[in-house]
Amino acid sequence: MSKNFVEMVISAPFILVKGFLMGLIEGSEVQPLYFFSKRTGIRTETLSGAFKEWLGFENIVHLCVEEKFSKRLGKGIEHTYEKLGMEVKSVQHIESAGFDFKAHFFKKDEADTFQAYLNALPKGVYLDGFKEDEYQDKDHDGEAGAYAPAHAYEYSANGRVVGEFSGVVKVFLKYKDDILVETDPVELNFAAS
Repeated sequence: MSKNFVEMVISAPFILVKGFLMGLIEGSEVQPLYFFSKRTGIRTETLSGAFKEWLGFENIVHLCVEEKFSKRLGKGIEHTYEKLGMEVKSVQHIESAGFDFKAHFFKKDEADTFQAYLNALPKGVYLDGFKEDEYQDKDHDGEAGAYAPAHAYEYSANGRVVGEFSGVVKVFLKYKDDILVETDPVELNFAAS
């Protein structure tokens, strides 16, 4: 059974929210799955919100956390408002998530590993608009790296990874720092209120 997640928008400095969350987790002996949106690569901002934050008018933290634990976290923030000044601005149920990607490989074994991973995506996660292209030059001599003028092998793919939130984030985190896979930020789809 997949876990339900919410996005909590909390008005407070990041370090305070992180410390509060770590303390609450340590004290409750529960290990919820959570992601700080900016640190993970989850899109959060509207243009006006980004501008306010950049100018220092707002300290806003976007936290995606298991719904069950979010209730405990929200109550803790509410009970400590007088001392810490943190406030939950909003809580939205995450229905699904997705991100676009482009991949380009020059070695068959690397492309095979990438294809194998895409063929075994986490439960509830699938590809949308997936296109791939493979080219092999039979007359080319030897292997060449990514910066060579000609390649014996080229594989490219693009599409969108969509589905259950935590599974999509798992795939995103696997490839976000891979120099051969370009990923856009994760976009959240919220349940209708």
